[in-house]
Amino acid sequence: MPIVGSELLRQLGLPLFLWRSRRLGHLVFILTLLPALIPWRTWAEDEQPKLVSTTDRPGRQPFKNLAELQKAAATGNPDACLQLGLRYETGEDVKQDYAQARSLYEQAAAAGRAEAIYRLGRVYQNGLGVESDPVQAREYYSVAALAGVPLAQYNLGAMLVSARGGKRDYVEGLAWLILAARNHIEADGQRQVREHLANQPGVIAAAENRAEELARDVAARKGVKPPWPPPDPDSDAVLSIAPPPIEKPVISAPKLAPPKIELPPPPVFSPPAVSDSAKP
Repeated sequence: MPIVGSELLRQLGLPLFLWRSRRLGHLVFILTLLPALIPWRTWAEDEQPKLVSTTDRPGRQPFKNLAELQKAAATGNPDACLQLGLRYETGEDVKQDYAQARSLYEQAAAAGRAEAIYRLGRVYQNGLGVESDPVQAREYYSVAALAGVPLAQYNLGAMLVSARGGKRDYVEGLAWLILAARNHIEADGQRQVREHLANQPGVIAAAENRAEELARDVAARKGVKPPWPPPDPDSDAVLSIAPPPIEKPVISAPKLAPPKIELPPPPVFSPPAVSDSAKP
């Protein structure tokens, strides 16, 4: 009987007749070796998946190496453009180039990759090679959030509740943070906003109801190509719909010469004086 097994049984305080059981001793000996034999982290998911993947993953096309990735991006492959763009943004295996990253993201976004639109939001939020523009960042996040990108949902919610890139909106902001938390993205942000609104339960309830509406909206857009470029929120293009033509009745009337009327010159108006106390 192995000594290790006997010693372990003695330390566990088991009866003497078990010490002399050869089979049980072998079993215990094997059990003592298991921790050294099992690779405990083989089940763990990658916290940051590599851009150049050698295995097929949902929504990510595999490329064997950097050369193959660059070749695919040169042909306009949207997955390759997205992955290579992130490499240029982070400087992984290539010289960091924000302009090149932005160009590649735009190609991927035009092909319908919502994650690329989210990355462009980060470019403008953090001023990566461009002047920081929170308004533009918020627009990109809005499109990507509706397309189901959890990180875009969180960033959009954070910008809405903190009035970055536009006016503050606790209901809409908290609603997006709730959706992001459901996708395991920064649940602590949702908690902080809830604590801040602890004295306004009506706002929290409205945000929870709005979150359900947004969840349905996101689900309905699944598989739909997100709009690119994002619509301008200040544009009236959506409202400029020409009304149907109206048929005017034809009226026959005698032609009359226009009367000659002499008009005096328009009066000149001077704005009233404003006192110092009334000035803003």
